[in-house]
Amino acid sequence: MSNKVQNPNQGGSKAFLWALVAVVVVAIVVVAYIVINGQGAKTEFVAERDYENTSVSATLDEDKIILEAEDGASDDANLVQLYEDYSCNFCAILAENTDDDMRDEIEAGNLIVEVHSLNFLDQGNAEGHSTRSLAAVLSVADSGDSDLYWNFRTLLLEEQDELINQWSNEDFADAASKMGADDSVVNAILNGDNVERAIEVATANAELLNQQTGSVSSPRVVQNGQDLPIEDINQWIEYLRQN
Repeated sequence: MSNKVQNPNQGGSKAFLWALVAVVVVAIVVVAYIVINGQGAKTEFVAERDYENTSVSATLDEDKIILEAEDGASDDANLVQLYEDYSCNFCAILAENTDDDMRDEIEAGNLIVEVHSLNFLDQGNAEGHSTRSLAAVLSVADSGDSDLYWNFRTLLLEEQDELINQWSNEDFADAASKMGADDSVVNAILNGDNVERAIEVATANAELLNQQTGSVSSPRVVQNGQDLPIEDINQWIEYLRQN
């Protein structure tokens, strides 16, 4: 009777391979956990921000978002076009200095603002911050939730230094979710549904601004096809109050 000679390392090799597979699986799970939690950490502060309830109606109309009083503006209300780029530091400064007064004038029925978003600072990069921010804003505006739009736009401008070229679609979507956006809005942002549309909107707005004023830059406040005649754009609300 003969005995079959077996490789003494055969059993050990199988055990080693299974152990290696287990280590790889655990590593993948750990990395995924870190990535997922790190992603959420980027937007964790959003839930702690004050959420403003306004009496402003935000209506998406082709290439612009019209801001006016919920009850309607007065017959002699000023109408202006506000051009801004979500990558523009000066736009963020202007918003910080004038948005509160702008909202007051809108809610009082004295002002109608047509917000025209630009993306020229992306320099043709379809994945640039301006374009992806605008795509997220369009998804928010599509919902018809005016307060969500107001707070989301405020977030993009007030926190610009923390967001610019650092946020992905997942971050924009997570931020909108933390602000109470519907799943349809969150998914539209997450999937980048409005990126091509954002490019079209920003391109049309740049063409209009160039047609009106002969140049494209931001921020700009335009009335009757011309820049407001002020040296300091941060005084645009005060100028309209006096004229």
